[in-house]
Amino acid sequence: MRLHLKITLWIVVIFLGVGGMSIYSLLLFQRTAGLQQFEAMAHTLTETILHSLTTTMVNNNPTEMREIIRHIERDPMIERVAIYAPDSRVWASSDPAEVGSVQPSALLAQVIATGTARTEERPALKELVVFTPIRNQEECQSCHTAGPRILGATVVSLGTEHVESHLRNSARLLTGLVGFTFLLALGTLSILLGRFVLDPLSDIVGTVREVSRGNYGARSAVQTSDELGMLATAFNDMSGRIERFTRAQSEQIEDLTRRLSTLTIFSQSLTEAADLRGALTEAAGVFREIVRADTCAIYRLEDGASTLIAGAGETSLVETQGAEIVVRAATTGQALSYPGGPAEVCLRAAPSGAGLAVPIRTKDRTFGGIIVARAEAIPFEEADLTLFMTVAGHLATALENLRLFQVVRDKERLRGELLSRLIRAHEEERFRIARELHDQVSQSLTGLMMSLNAIEDADPSQVHGALDASRKVTEGTLEDVRKIIFDLRPTLLDDLGLIPAVRHYAKTMLEAQGVEVRFHVSGFGGQRVAPAVETTVFRVAQEAITNVARHARARVAGIAVVLDEGMVRLQVADDGVGFDAAQLRGSPDRRHLGIAGMEERVALLGGTLEIASTPGHGTTVTMIVPASAAAKEAA
Repeated sequence: MRLHLKITLWIVVIFLGVGGMSIYSLLLFQRTAGLQQFEAMAHTLTETILHSLTTTMVNNNPTEMREIIRHIERDPMIERVAIYAPDSRVWASSDPAEVGSVQPSALLAQVIATGTARTEERPALKELVVFTPIRNQEECQSCHTAGPRILGATVVSLGTEHVESHLRNSARLLTGLVGFTFLLALGTLSILLGRFVLDPLSDIVGTVREVSRGNYGARSAVQTSDELGMLATAFNDMSGRIERFTRAQSEQIEDLTRRLSTLTIFSQSLTEAADLRGALTEAAGVFREIVRADTCAIYRLEDGASTLIAGAGETSLVETQGAEIVVRAATTGQALSYPGGPAEVCLRAAPSGAGLAVPIRTKDRTFGGIIVARAEAIPFEEADLTLFMTVAGHLATALENLRLFQVVRDKERLRGELLSRLIRAHEEERFRIARELHDQVSQSLTGLMMSLNAIEDADPSQVHGALDASRKVTEGTLEDVRKIIFDLRPTLLDDLGLIPAVRHYAKTMLEAQGVEVRFHVSGFGGQRVAPAVETTVFRVAQEAITNVARHARARVAGIAVVLDEGMVRLQVADDGVGFDAAQLRGSPDRRHLGIAGMEERVALLGGTLEIASTPGHGTTVTMIVPASAAAKEAA
């Protein structure tokens, strides 16, 4: 529904409501005023009747009284005239049939009792009845005593039909006049409303629709100085701001799209790049163009010193203090900017121009930083900070992946070396066992066989000596077999546990070479740990003790095995010649000391292994592993 029709309907409804109430109120007022006039006229007429009838009533002439009453009744407005005695008996009336009859009335009783005139309207009979008391005056006391104050009442009934007819005619006239006035006013208002309100409003609505369709250049043509003109002016200003904001948003979206595309290409380049330095150099040039900087430089941080690994533009802007700013950003883990925002930390003592530096770091490792700079002191924006924080995150992830890949590659190489060493150790162990069986057991068995053959041909007096020699050969052979079995799997480890096995091996290997062994045990209390843990601890202790015996040239060796809070701690320390542990870790010679094998065994249990040694100051091997087999399974 159009606004014009809505407003017209509302005006009609309001007019009908207000006009109807006004006409009704006016008619009600007129009716009330007419009845009041009737009442006043009735009172006047009653007084006149009483005055006219005073002489007649004094003379007690009923005939003359009836004539007077009939004469009064001839007035078209008067319906009935009657005089009542205090006992409600009709003393005189315009209707002769009523005379002498008793007609009780509550209103009549009130008038006689109070001496006050009362009026009663009877709409059904269309009459107004006025009761007026007849007071006991001096001239009345000739017939009546002076005792009663009221002698009766005069009743006059006035017809209200002509009043109602007059009110109906007035209502018709008033309704017609008001209706004509309303139609005239409504037509005039409709024309004025359309010309000065609705037409300008339609123009503004059309402009709003154009703006909603995307035509932000649409403007309203309303040029008045009233409220509609002010509305049109305000809307034109608003549409202008929307147009400028939309244009700025479009430019910003294009810039963000370009930045996102650059980030996507940068991430893909980092993933696929064979030459990381070349990819970073190319990316630095793109970043410099996106943020409209004069230079972009990427630094690598190693041992507190920064190294330029990629750059684009005028790198001379950051050659003097750029490295220091990058080091500070990388150390604190916060972005830096100068001379103002957008970073939280702004440099006060900053170079000329403007700059923004962000750290390249992961949660646990710092790699370096990126810095962009401008020759002019035009600060960078928040979007530039977001871009470089994202770039730094991608680059940190790529560098971390590269480092982890290198670590994995080194571990794979070590695993290959360990496997090769394990296979070679197996072959050497087989060869050693075969050699010992051949050189010792086989020769001893051959000697034993020859001794037994000699006993068969020996003189009985020499049999005892031959058997004694055979027994010694047998005991030596048995000892050799036990030694071989202990090297393969020490029975003490299975029978008595970890502590006796380590103590026995240390005393056997070291005290035979004159090395003093200081053994310390704590926390076990006779209990044993998981078999896999016992085997690993023993093998690591065996390897460390063997290295002391072969390479350390030590005088004292301390061995400590401690069980504390579910962890087994083994430490083998000597005061021997020592070695450069850091250099040995990166050298292929580390396999000669069995370091890779010990590390592999400890890693399988989820433990740690540390080797501390310096030339001339001995060596300390410390291993910590969980004491439960579940730890091994979790690892």
